[in-house]
Amino acid sequence: MQPTKRRGFTLIELLVVIAIIAILAAILFPVFAQAREKARGIACISNMKQMGTALFMYNQDYDEKMPSAFINVDPINGGDVNVIPFDSQLMPYIKNVAVFACPSDGNPHDSGNFWDGSYRKTKPKRSYGYVGHINDIQANGEDGNTGMSSWGQGNSLAAIDQPSDTVSIVESWNTGSGTGDSVMGSPWGALFTGCDTYKLAGRNVPAQGPADLMSICSNYNQPPMRGHTNQGNYIFADGHAKIQRWGQIRTNDFKVFKLQKPTQNFSP
Repeated sequence: MQPTKRRGFTLIELLVVIAIIAILAAILFPVFAQAREKARGIACISNMKQMGTALFMYNQDYDEKMPSAFINVDPINGGDVNVIPFDSQLMPYIKNVAVFACPSDGNPHDSGNFWDGSYRKTKPKRSYGYVGHINDIQANGEDGNTGMSSWGQGNSLAAIDQPSDTVSIVESWNTGSGTGDSVMGSPWGALFTGCDTYKLAGRNVPAQGPADLMSICSNYNQPPMRGHTNQGNYIFADGHAKIQRWGQIRTNDFKVFKLQKPTQNFSP
């Protein structure tokens, strides 16, 4: 009995198999990428929940006052600027620099001036900004009815109409390809203020609608940060954190940033 002769793959069969593998890869790779980004987004919101808890604890220890922004405090550990950033005010309640870096934030960070000089060598990344006065349509520029602190003492919780619906800390990555200045221990890049809303994830470029802020914020023609599937994570004044779409943040002239909620409606 003669042995059975084995037949190899033909070129056509091999090409069909390769084509099938290529199609499956094209389908699955974006799914894997989305899964990885979902995991990074979960790690980011976990970071912000820790910051929110620290913010709540700070409030309890300081007579329900929010942290200060750009208040003069003598530098420590060989620092060279006498302005304490919000991260240094919350650090006693967190004690982990990694909490201040979003895993999805791959942009370079750097700084030349530090309140806490111990960070000068390692320059740990800070992906979040503490909300000050932002620009909006109602004020036609800087709105004093926004932010957790002006250029000094933090606001009292009693001064905020709805703490659970008022943003205190935002994801605020550097949006360009160059070196940025948002690092731990430095005041530069710590305060989210003025036209910084252009950075928020999910924003349309160019801005759309009659009240698109382009008249007072020329940087709105720049791209926003990528965020997490075009959404961003936010901490509210009562300490809770959640992910929000641009439309939820932008609606009614940035109502979620306002301390005293306006009765007038704006578009968008």
